[in-house]
Amino acid sequence: MSPRRVSTPAAVSPSVPLPRFGTDGWRAIIGDAFTFDNVRLVARALARHLAADGRTATPVIAIGYDTRFLSAEFAAAAAGAASEAGAEVHLTAGHCPTPALSLFVRRRRLDAGLMVTASHNPPVYNGVKFKGPYGGPAMPEMTRAVEQTLRAIADGAVWSAERPARIRKTDFMPAYWRQVEGFVDLAAIRRFRGRIVFNPMYGAGRGTVDVFLRRLGLDVVTLNDTANPGFGGLHGPEPILSNLADQVGLIRRERAALGLATDGDADRFGVLDGAGHFVQLHDLMPLLFRHLVRTRGWRGDVVRTTSMADTVDKLAASEGRQVVEVPVGFKNVCEQMIAREVVIGGEESGGFGYHGHMPERDGVLSCLLLIEMLGASGRSIAQEVARLRRETGPFAYGRIDRYGDMDRLRENFAVLCEAPPDRIAGLHTERVSLIDGIKFYFRGGGWMLMRLSDTEPLARIYVAADTDARVRRILSAGAKLLFG
Repeated sequence: MSPRRVSTPAAVSPSVPLPRFGTDGWRAIIGDAFTFDNVRLVARALARHLAADGRTATPVIAIGYDTRFLSAEFAAAAAGAASEAGAEVHLTAGHCPTPALSLFVRRRRLDAGLMVTASHNPPVYNGVKFKGPYGGPAMPEMTRAVEQTLRAIADGAVWSAERPARIRKTDFMPAYWRQVEGFVDLAAIRRFRGRIVFNPMYGAGRGTVDVFLRRLGLDVVTLNDTANPGFGGLHGPEPILSNLADQVGLIRRERAALGLATDGDADRFGVLDGAGHFVQLHDLMPLLFRHLVRTRGWRGDVVRTTSMADTVDKLAASEGRQVVEVPVGFKNVCEQMIAREVVIGGEESGGFGYHGHMPERDGVLSCLLLIEMLGASGRSIAQEVARLRRETGPFAYGRIDRYGDMDRLRENFAVLCEAPPDRIAGLHTERVSLIDGIKFYFRGGGWMLMRLSDTEPLARIYVAADTDARVRRILSAGAKLLFG
């Protein structure tokens, strides 16, 4: 081993905001706060934190990236900085889904993972997600420690490092596909009948679901499968109905049975039925839960975020399983999946994790499990949803995402938390929860959740009720309260 050396980090311009990690990592506008200097700073701080943590003198880190603008270059910069800080680095050989990185970290028992991605954010953003050795989102104590370390480095603190470790170019996908092939029921998938339209939304899901299904003999049509940092002019690569108009049209022209989509880094998914109608994630979670319990015979409970409807609670109760409600952010789901036996853990935005896989969102596996479920039942997704609604009652859902002045939004939000209104849209507020944002539960059923984003100047309002008309009325009233 070569002698230890002492280095001083490059100065960080005081005009550039330092990285701050929120619910799901750090995201910022490219060229503003998301700069090469800041990315190097984050990677160096992660390596130094892991070494100082005492578990190992030479941390081993995996680094992946998606298809965003300069993601490959940012990942290479992060790899170089982490290596200079004494870490051994596995750098992905090409863009990859976030779950592939996470599984590589878990299988190899590495110290951490770093994914360069801004998930579903607009194209001007990029970001970084940390992954723990268990193959899921880093817990808050880890991100806080890394933030403290990077601030010390930015302030000119001296840091020491061993001889720079080698950076290894590694393909994370073979290990991921071995895991998936052993996880899904291939025979049930082969029984699926009908054409499938797959949409990776120009992101890291390219060449995943469609290639896998074609190898099993299924009929799959793919669109938007080029690596396009502009995401075809979309606001962002999020698999929601407003972003899937081209896929809806293709489903109808091809007379397809199903549409599947993954987000920018392929850890979340969306589904369209044969008529091009969007299938609510609030329906998909209970349907997958029931399939895994009744067809697979899995044991365990359910974890869902507070933005998810309680439909899955009704099915879980019928199976004698508990449901744990947690704040928005998959790290909160992950924490429960590590601590207890969980069949499925999920969030409203389409990120589901599964028992026996890893405590992480996986949009690719979710698509394949949905095909498995439909192949096993012989029913269409529309038939499955109709059956679920007959069992659990009517359900409608809507969401507003709106940008605005954050100071004003915080002021309005604080007023609502301090003095919640007794009635909203003519409905009596039965109780209020502050577990995450502010959630109003209405007498007779239905709820509204308001949250402020910690990665963008954005507020979200989520509403669930028994009819679309009531959802629209509550959303309108909620927007007036929050946005003024």
